[in-house]
Amino acid sequence: MFDQLLENTILLFVAVDPIALVPIFASLTQGLNKSDIRKVYIQATLVSFVILSLFYLFGTAILDAMGISMSSFKIIGGLFLIAIAFQMVLEQRQSRRQNTAEVALDDESIQSLAIFPLAIPLIAGPGAMTTALLIAETNESNPTEMLINFTPILVIIILVAFAMWLSASLSKWVGPTIIIVVQKIFGILLGALAIEFVVAGIMESFRL
Repeated sequence: MFDQLLENTILLFVAVDPIALVPIFASLTQGLNKSDIRKVYIQATLVSFVILSLFYLFGTAILDAMGISMSSFKIIGGLFLIAIAFQMVLEQRQSRRQNTAEVALDDESIQSLAIFPLAIPLIAGPGAMTTALLIAETNESNPTEMLINFTPILVIIILVAFAMWLSASLSKWVGPTIIIVVQKIFGILLGALAIEFVVAGIMESFRL
């Protein structure tokens, strides 16, 4: 149980990547007073928490309603996470997230920053949503196990909120070089874990 819990936490952590979020949040909220910054990160935290919780609680039911097997979702979800892992290793993901942030600053009002691009897609992006659903697949009918498996989502959301809260201070220490190194390491870990999902999906599909 503990090994599975740790693996799920690591998987969701690298999918959300709160460390890389620090400089983006700092740039998005530059010029805002402390009260406005606080409102933005609290709202972004709550919205992303609700989104990931919904995918965790109802994602499997949605797949069943659409006639999609979990084994098929493991394969496509794993391939999707592998693509994200390649972007992280090749340093493409951070620039893409930064571009998303810059577009939001140009086209959206400051009040909507918490929802776009912070909550969606920077925190609760496709990778995080996919991961939440894959975590839910490990649940049994036991409510206690469902609550325990929900822990990674709660932990990561708290870490994200903490990172945004300290963004002004952390951005001075988390420079581009550190972010690049961390992303490459996380990319390799994410790729390895994603392959496990693909292999498991193939084995379940062909009953190997």
